[in-house]
Amino acid sequence: MRPVAPSCQRKTSMFRSRWVSYLICVTGLCLSQPAFATPSLAECHGMRDLVFVAHEDDDLLFMNPDIGDIIGAGGCMRVVYLTAGERGEGVAYMRGRAEGIRAAYAMLADKPDRWTKRVVHYDGKHQFLFTLDDNPRVSHIYLRLDDSWLGGGGWGDLTPLSRVESVPGAVAFSIGRYQDSYSRADLVTTIADMIHDYRPTTVRRMDGTIAVPYSKLCWGCVGDDHPDHIASARLVRDAMVLAPGDYAQVGYVDYPTQERPPNLSSYEILRKSRVFRRYAEHDYHYCENAAQCKEPLGPAAAWVERSYYVEPRVTPPSLLADGHGGFLLFAVGEKSSAANVYDSRTRTWTTLGGRFVGHLTAFSLPQGGTGLLARDGTGRLWLATRAANGDWRRWLPFLGARIVDRPVSVTASDRISVVAMGTDGTFQYAELPLTNTEANSPRWSAMPALTDALTHAAVVRDAGGRAVAFAADRRQRLWYTVLGASGWGPWHLIFRIATSGGLAAVRNRAGRIELYARDAASGHLLRIDEKRQASGDIAWSAPQDLKLEYAGIPTPSLDKQGNVVVAVRHGNSLWLLGPNGIHRLGSGVVSDPASCIAADSLHIVGRHANERQIYRVWTRHRNVWEAENLRAPPPAGGGISVSSLPSLQ
Repeated sequence: MRPVAPSCQRKTSMFRSRWVSYLICVTGLCLSQPAFATPSLAECHGMRDLVFVAHEDDDLLFMNPDIGDIIGAGGCMRVVYLTAGERGEGVAYMRGRAEGIRAAYAMLADKPDRWTKRVVHYDGKHQFLFTLDDNPRVSHIYLRLDDSWLGGGGWGDLTPLSRVESVPGAVAFSIGRYQDSYSRADLVTTIADMIHDYRPTTVRRMDGTIAVPYSKLCWGCVGDDHPDHIASARLVRDAMVLAPGDYAQVGYVDYPTQERPPNLSSYEILRKSRVFRRYAEHDYHYCENAAQCKEPLGPAAAWVERSYYVEPRVTPPSLLADGHGGFLLFAVGEKSSAANVYDSRTRTWTTLGGRFVGHLTAFSLPQGGTGLLARDGTGRLWLATRAANGDWRRWLPFLGARIVDRPVSVTASDRISVVAMGTDGTFQYAELPLTNTEANSPRWSAMPALTDALTHAAVVRDAGGRAVAFAADRRQRLWYTVLGASGWGPWHLIFRIATSGGLAAVRNRAGRIELYARDAASGHLLRIDEKRQASGDIAWSAPQDLKLEYAGIPTPSLDKQGNVVVAVRHGNSLWLLGPNGIHRLGSGVVSDPASCIAADSLHIVGRHANERQIYRVWTRHRNVWEAENLRAPPPAGGGISVSSLPSLQ
């Protein structure tokens, strides 16, 4: 990237020391070619978000309050606007919308609306980078692609962005000073270059899952969205394949949020409305007279009351025995973004609220209690607990780091250990006391650094009660570390194995750890056994190839007889490995499995492949298998920001 600064005005910046500039001024014209550096994670307080939207109001309507929360917490926020947003009405309207969005972000950051403009180059094209002067952690990039309806009739026609995304050989042109052409490959490469350059901890995008053809979309039709929203999300999806990383990925439901119940707190709605109004004062389609602007009105009034995540259907559920012969199934609602629990004995769902994204992690507490971990859209982890009498208590936030992947936990006699990958690329650790889990918010502590670690870890307790964590790195190496009296020890390499991750661990009935990992070459499930040495140190066996290819994360558990059984997914089928060999449970499943032992029964659950969020349950009782589908998906409502949930009772 080669920025060009059009102004020779000297700017005060927290990042000034990271710039090297050569400046020539001739009759007032200044030419500068600074070496621009992405702000460090320390400067971003561990949060470096990269957002891609189609138009200048999309982020304010559909991704806030998350964006405001990150900026307010000192995080870095770069938003990329793919189109000019001018609707075929020319450069003046384009500039007005851009001025409005910058005014709104200055308000979010509580800073004056003063920005520095530069021309930058990704993939050899021209883009405009604006940085907020008094908070350089906030920046915008504009591609300014033509945003007119190509057929002239509006809905039912293609836009330049949706055409270039869907029609082979099509190109879209930017408008204004530079009129660059972009093919689909150009756009994907440009976006991938931005991801690679910015090194985000989170990539936020719109909803690319809507299957209706662009030409069949209509305004007001249930479930439909703007074609540019869908196209932008699909381009970002493909760009992330070219620019992989340890960043979290968050998608947002767009126009269809108005079809769902409000789920923001009154404070969030008020703040979101004020920020949107600041933008609307510059957009004459919303407000012809800025001084008399009453926005948000109409659909915008509905959108500012809501914010929903796109929950991938591949997200696995979590499963626990309920202590009474049944099981509890936990899942984020794909329609509500709320945490939900299904009770197999009453065959009912209960909504626990919140606005969460991704996998829920459930664990057992003494005397029949339950703990639940959930990650919100800003990467903060939350804890809820249920007493033995069934009452759920309020959500508590983990303090400190934000995380990018689902946490893992293990329970000991006196504490719960939680491990997750932080946004800074370091695994984070927290301990929860079993006796009073709701007394104080847990606080993350950094584990020893592991260079180029993959985001998912496995954790288990050894026979001595010590927590042992496992992780793989991008060089296909496998590592472990042990929690001692003085903290986590250094990472140790496990030799003779090349793995691509997919880790899980369990302690068998002999008290030895069994570790499962994916072979880097074949994709097969490997088993590595703990070998206790006389010195008390841990050694590991050579990996055993179990001859079964799998995706995602395996789920090991102990059956009634104490045998280790491992459930895995390959394609759309679930398989079970146990002492009697490999057994195919069935097909039609898109998520990794979850499993638990309840009384005399082994239960294995996966998300069904159909559109509704139905879970398929396999139960083995006295060596006889039965399969059924849960009759109902999680409730469509009930999601609400945890700030509005002082208690879950």
